Amino acid sequence: MQTYTYKARDAAGKLIQGTLSAENEIELSGQLSKSGYYLTFSRVSSSQGSKAGSKRAHHINTLNASELLNFTTQLAISLDAGITLLAALRDLAGAAPTKKVKAVVESIANNVESGRSLKDALSDYPKSFPKLYTSIIGAGESTGKLPFVLGDLAKLLEWQEELKSKVKEASIYPIILFTTMILVVLVLVIVVIPKFKPMFDDLGVALPLPTQIVLAVSDLAAGYWWAGLLIIIGGVIGYKVVNSQEKGQYLIAKWKLRIPVVGVLMEKIALSRFCHTFALGLRSGVNVFAALGIASEVTGNKYFETLIVKARDYVNVGEKISTALQMSGKFPYLVVRMIGVGEQTGTLSDTLEKVNQYYDKEVPAAVRGLFAMFEPLMIVTMGVVVGGIALSVFLPLTSVVSKVGG
Repeated sequence: MQTYTYKARDAAGKLIQGTLSAENEIELSGQLSKSGYYLTFSRVSSSQGSKAGSKRAHHINTLNASELLNFTTQLAISLDAGITLLAALRDLAGAAPTKKVKAVVESIANNVESGRSLKDALSDYPKSFPKLYTSIIGAGESTGKLPFVLGDLAKLLEWQEELKSKVKEASIYPIILFTTMILVVLVLVIVVIPKFKPMFDDLGVALPLPTQIVLAVSDLAAGYWWAGLLIIIGGVIGYKVVNSQEKGQYLIAKWKLRIPVVGVLMEKIALSRFCHTFALGLRSGVNVFAALGIASEVTGNKYFETLIVKARDYVNVGEKISTALQMSGKFPYLVVRMIGVGEQTGTLSDTLEKVNQYYDKEVPAAVRGLFAMFEPLMIVTMGVVVGGIALSVFLPLTSVVSKVGG
């Protein structure tokens, strides 16, 4: 397989140029003929080896979430204004804020100019444009709704970024508290407590049980800190190994949903992602079966993904979507009921939008509530732990004072 640089003309004589991969010039000419062009010039620009280099470039040139949102929004605005796809891509490449973005957009524009669809051109950058994105783009191209679909994708990406920022913002203070608590306890147990041990030995009194426990923990931490480190590293590696297998992902995801309070939040986030993506797929012209498949991949939870895939299989044999989801026993009544109403009235995407509006308010509120609960809980925990350690230090001294007084 070789990559050709070519020039070609259509029936009206309009000249185009670009690059295409083909086994030989005959195959190249055939590909162009299918698109309504005849080959006028070609030259081998790279072989399989350089193609590997191109793949490496695709891997290096990856758009981050902010750059992807900016690209999607600007392309949607340009197409909605009546600018052609190729011209819009060229404009975006010319106004790119960085060399990396410019390289990605120029490559996409060149591929589109060579006759490839936008979906195929975006698929060259799977780390920048996930399967959900390219599938929706493909549906928009096939139905002629590309500007509309891009606008909806931009809203979805913006919602995802807002959700991430709200979780990050709400979690900063609890994380600082938790880290501080761990550091304080480690300093007390490993550095401070050992300095009191010689004094306790000189007192010649029986140490209270709390003091004995704290001293034992201190000796264990100071003498076998490496074992604790190995346990943590082993736990992380074990988690990654289990989570790298499909069954392991399913079990871990199911276990996460059972965590008190946290599990409820994770369930709401998964359902919110499902409803947003399912509605977007339907509005873009994707059939129900394919839309369910796309939505299952973005829940962020393997357990929910499996449930949706099973529901999709039931839908494929004629079952209603609402019934198929209800059979899982995990989808809330609100979601099942609204989907059922949408099926009956033929307004499924609209009813899903109402569910989206509910979760758009519910998820941020649940995030704030969760971390608001964690803050006083960790403060109390820190007070109990630090106070308990301090008390264990003073108890022997109290015993000595009481003996002297006696």
